[in-house]
Amino acid sequence: MHTDVSLLLPESEVASVAPVDADLLIRFSAACVVRIDVGEGEKPIQGFARGIVLQLHGAQIVAAHEPLLGRISDGRLQAGGEWLKALALPFECEGSVRLELAFANRSELVATGSGIMVRFDAEPNFTESLAC
Repeated sequence: MHTDVSLLLPESEVASVAPVDADLLIRFSAACVVRIDVGEGEKPIQGFARGIVLQLHGAQIVAAHEPLLGRISDGRLQAGGEWLKALALPFECEGSVRLELAFANRSELVATGSGIMVRFDAEPNFTESLAC
């Protein structure tokens, strides 16, 4: 399912980080997203989406300073040899990945894995930001 929305790791809000078998499951309470299906000559529209889940397969924690929740002040994913701050939804990558999240509360999470999947847990949604 293609949603024409990209997840921006910085400014997204994390609700929970939990191990599930060999994976790490990150649930976003309010993911910062950009809607890219706008008309020709128009800029992408920034907003928020609910119900986005990031699953890091075969996760190995490199560093974790709790609490691992709240607003991400800086975040990036290394996949396929390049660093990404935005991920088109849905996003899936097999192979070596590294996830780095720095939270506004000064906590951090650094983890590696054997693949990653980012998707809507329910129906895709988008709410335009009304901030000026």
